[in-house]
Amino acid sequence: MPLSTIKAVITLMKVNILALDSASAVCGISALCFDKGQATVYSAQHSGSTQHAERILPLVEQVLEQAQIARQDLHAIAFAQGPGGFTGLRVACGVAQGIAHALGLQIAAVPSLLAIAAQQEPTTAPTIELVVVDARMQEIYLGAYQRTATGWYSLHKPVLISVDQLHHYIQQLNSQLIDLGLTTAIRLSGDALQAFDGLCKAVQQYDVLIGTAELARAETIAQLGLLAYQQNQLIDPALAAPLYVRNRVAFTIVEREQGLGGNPSATWQSVQLRALEVDDISQVVAIEASLQQHPWSATQFESSLSAGHFVWVATFAGQVVAYAVVMLTVDESELLLIGVSESHQRQGIAQQLLCYAEQAARAKGSVKMHLEVRVSNSAAIELYQGAGYRQVGLRKNYYSTDTTQREHAALYTKVLA
Repeated sequence: MPLSTIKAVITLMKVNILALDSASAVCGISALCFDKGQATVYSAQHSGSTQHAERILPLVEQVLEQAQIARQDLHAIAFAQGPGGFTGLRVACGVAQGIAHALGLQIAAVPSLLAIAAQQEPTTAPTIELVVVDARMQEIYLGAYQRTATGWYSLHKPVLISVDQLHHYIQQLNSQLIDLGLTTAIRLSGDALQAFDGLCKAVQQYDVLIGTAELARAETIAQLGLLAYQQNQLIDPALAAPLYVRNRVAFTIVEREQGLGGNPSATWQSVQLRALEVDDISQVVAIEASLQQHPWSATQFESSLSAGHFVWVATFAGQVVAYAVVMLTVDESELLLIGVSESHQRQGIAQQLLCYAEQAARAKGSVKMHLEVRVSNSAAIELYQGAGYRQVGLRKNYYSTDTTQREHAALYTKVLA
């Protein structure tokens, strides 16, 4: 069936989406009825984070009754994935899984920060929606998104950073845009704008736009759930999970005995991103050798540059700590390599470098980024899936190993525009 025909069928199709949001102090439920290209949303909510578990199902019944939708008429369940409070996130996720499993439906896991980005007034000029949400303990959840012709592009998945680091992030983002020759505005939104005194004034020096300070709304979760349904991006209930960005709120007893006090802080590290220079190759080769079973040599990196591939590096304190190699074709790109030195892993550097590589590819007209990864490389797969890559295939027995048995390669793709 031609793509145009599929789009026409989707437009005419009647779709009912149930959305649940308990990521904040407000428990919100929405039912979206999409019929003949028109969407009608019915909503109800209750304030009080300690009562989410007892209130959520009665709210679901209330909204379905308002919308005059029977359970068996639902097509998908959407839920606010977070980040947010641990207990609240589990409530919406668990109820979404239970309803979906009982009805034989699939789920749309919608990042809460993406919903806030989607609630901002559309602009005519290209704009990066930088969302900042109060994470307590002088820290914020941060995510960056951009509207596309087909929906949304996740520029930077949600991360945890300290409030003091926000200006470093904006500086870095501005530098990237200038380096890549992109004329793109940055708009800051989210409740951190109100939670931290002086934050709006502090970022004005970077010429950023200021959006709303509201939290995600259930009706927006429903709308993004409909988009996921239309684009075949739903997941099975068993795969649904809250988006926990802050993994720890306290040190262990052993850590406290070692003198660690207060609370574990965000590990995000600001780095400088730029194109590889010839003098960097020895440092890149050393990192590559420490990470790969079959590492690239200096000659291979030099050949890659000669072939017209783009090689980017991240530096910290003047030293190369990460690298990425990208091959561009006419309108698509492939990530050939990405690596971070062992001493700088789990600090958000791979995500920053991947973001930079994607932006560079988009600036040169790429609409998709492809990559392949060993199926056993769980850390890399977590990075790619969190950044919005979706598995599209499997290349069997592709990678050699230290034994005679070979390993499969998982193929991933991300839509950039």
